[in-house]
Amino acid sequence: MKVAPPHPQEEARLAALDALEILDTQPEAGFDDLTRLASRLCAMPIALVSLVDHSRQWFKSRVGLAAQETPRDIAFCAHAILDERPFVVEDARQDERFHDNPLVTGELHLRFYAGIPIKGVGGHNIGTLCVIDQQPRQLTAEQAELLAAIGRQVEAQLLLRLRVRELERREQELRSQRDTLARLQRQKDELLQRVMRDFKAPLSSILTNATFTLYRPHLPEELQRSTRDIRDAADSLQRTVSNLLDTSGDESAIPFAAAPFDAHLLLSEVTRDFQQRLVSSPRRFIQSVKLAEPLLTADRELLRRTLANLLDNSFQYTALGSSRITLEASNPEPGLLELRVRDEGPGISPSARAHLFEAHLPDGNTPTSGRSEGGNRLALAFCRRAVQAHGGWIWVEDNHPKGTAFCIRLPLRPHGPLFSDS
Repeated sequence: MKVAPPHPQEEARLAALDALEILDTQPEAGFDDLTRLASRLCAMPIALVSLVDHSRQWFKSRVGLAAQETPRDIAFCAHAILDERPFVVEDARQDERFHDNPLVTGELHLRFYAGIPIKGVGGHNIGTLCVIDQQPRQLTAEQAELLAAIGRQVEAQLLLRLRVRELERREQELRSQRDTLARLQRQKDELLQRVMRDFKAPLSSILTNATFTLYRPHLPEELQRSTRDIRDAADSLQRTVSNLLDTSGDESAIPFAAAPFDAHLLLSEVTRDFQQRLVSSPRRFIQSVKLAEPLLTADRELLRRTLANLLDNSFQYTALGSSRITLEASNPEPGLLELRVRDEGPGISPSARAHLFEAHLPDGNTPTSGRSEGGNRLALAFCRRAVQAHGGWIWVEDNHPKGTAFCIRLPLRPHGPLFSDS
């Protein structure tokens, strides 16, 4: 018996085989179908997909053979991988390389062998597709051609399997990265929530003291101006903190408590607070309320903060002088409340409106508006969440002849999961 020598590129060949991660895996239909096809087309009782490892040949697929592997030193396939051409032994008893091989003299009684080299990554021969008979045989030209074609399909199946595994690995890596990012985001949000809550108490104290100071009699005018500036700054910072708290978490995490109330009272409160900011400001504020159905079921505080944020945006971007800011309320149709905040500040382009109410910063290719920068982005994102929590809509449109109009439409008695008890 002649033992096949190592392949001239044995290390690279074994590395290519290891890269497939296929040794000692379970049977797979894609390979089994090909071995059955080879057995029938060649009229052979045995067909194998044999992979030649360090010291064994292991069968990924087998027809007509019980053994899962055999030693490499008696393997016909170890000879077959040494050449690029089909390896054929028509009668092993008459071949000096195999006449005393245990596969020939033993229980298998191997007589005929035909093997097609199978290539792996890098074009290295890692094994064969072979057919075996227990009687001397010859392959017809057509059978040889078909066997070579099936061998190419085995190679394609190996490559497909490798790519699927690579995709599965990448998917697992991406899933792990997403999980890590989600965990870090949660940790960041929790830390942000704690820090912002620590800010709220001192801000509230500053705002309260500044407001009380303004009501003191005989306050010097210079001190009035300074105190008013402190109050407005604290009020703006408190809104930013509240907006940050409500937009940093999950969409569904916004606090919500619906109850029936009269919209007139809410609008009066919002108007009173906003007019305090207009003291000594030449801006003009107009309120237009025409409500046939003033009663609604909603979260009063969320709507108050929403209108305060929109009015603050108009205040910041309305030029000093004769510019007007208008708060409107109406019932455009039965069962609906519409609120509009109009100003004569810079308009917002249609391309920027699609991203106006998003909390995250846009990429460099996304159209933006100066009216959604910094804290204003958080404020507008909060407005969207608050309105959507009511089952309503928020959008922006032009205010003719110039300026911007923020528009809100709410059902007076919302329905859905948040309102199951109402």
